[in-house]
Amino acid sequence: MARITKDPETRKKEFIEAARELFMEKGFEQTSISDITGRLGMSHGSFFYYFKSKNDVMKAVIYDILNEWKEFMDNLVADEEMNGLEKMQLILQMSIERSTVKQSINEFFEKEGNAAMHQEYRKRSQEIITPLITEIVEQGVEEEIFDVEFPKETVEYMGYILQNLGSSLRTSNVHEYRRKIRALEIFLARVAGIGENELSLLGSEANR
Repeated sequence: MARITKDPETRKKEFIEAARELFMEKGFEQTSISDITGRLGMSHGSFFYYFKSKNDVMKAVIYDILNEWKEFMDNLVADEEMNGLEKMQLILQMSIERSTVKQSINEFFEKEGNAAMHQEYRKRSQEIITPLITEIVEQGVEEEIFDVEFPKETVEYMGYILQNLGSSLRTSNVHEYRRKIRALEIFLARVAGIGENELSLLGSEANR
């Protein structure tokens, strides 16, 4: 029976998916190249056809995670029917949901041994996602919804908050959770220069 040969791009994606699964299960530091190739039933040498090192595939995993966000953000920025506040509210709601669901991005990076990956993620997020959110804030400023003097810098500060939502919101107490969300709504509303009741972040989390 003839052996089925996959195209290089498909095979590379399989390596990235296997690495991402293992980094979640074991952590980056605890995962070896042999673990990745073993997951796919490939030879050790085949890995180096696609990647120079484990750090190289780690960066590919980071881009894989960020591209999920980027695709969503590109479509949101291009949406001509939503105003800046509606777009920003959707981003914030999704950030909260992704920070509280099982195996979220935060859980992934909190896995022991993934500190280096988290640092790389923060760096690449600033390069890829921050400019897109800045466009949305600038849209809100042009629409005279937001009162933000420095959109780019403000979004950079917001990024630090969003990236740490997982640990900040983690609680089993519903009352405490809602207080935290309300405090976040008031804080972000003041930053954006809008009324404190104009921002609602619970979204589908309202029934939590």
